[in-house]
Amino acid sequence: MMDKFGTIGVLLLAICLGWYASLLSDDLEAAEKDNKTLVAMVESRDETISALKDAADADRRATEQQLLIEQQKRAKADAENRTLRKALEHSGCNNQRLPDDALRILRREG
Repeated sequence: MMDKFGTIGVLLLAICLGWYASLLSDDLEAAEKDNKTLVAMVESRDETISALKDAADADRRATEQQLLIEQQKRAKADAENRTLRKALEHSGCNNQRLPDDALRILRREG
C-alpha cells in the first residue's frame, strides 16, 4: 500500500513540476517577446537620435555658411562706405549737404 501511495505521490509531484515548468516556459517566452520589443524601441530611438544629430549638424553648417555670407556682405558694404566717405572728403563738397540718395545709402535705407 505504501508503494502505491509513493508512486501516486511521485506521479503527482511530476505533474506539478511539469505544470510549473510550463508556467516558467510561458514566462520566459513573454520575457523574450518583451525584450525583442524593447530592443526594437531602442534601435528606433537610436535611429531618431542619429537623424536629429545629423539635422542639427546640417543646421549648424548652414548657419555658419549664412554667417560667413553676412560677414562678407558687411565687409563689402563697409569697404564701399569707406570709399564713398574718402571720395566725399576729397571732393571739396564736405561742407555741403549730401543728396538725399547719398544719405539713404550711408544710412543703409535703400
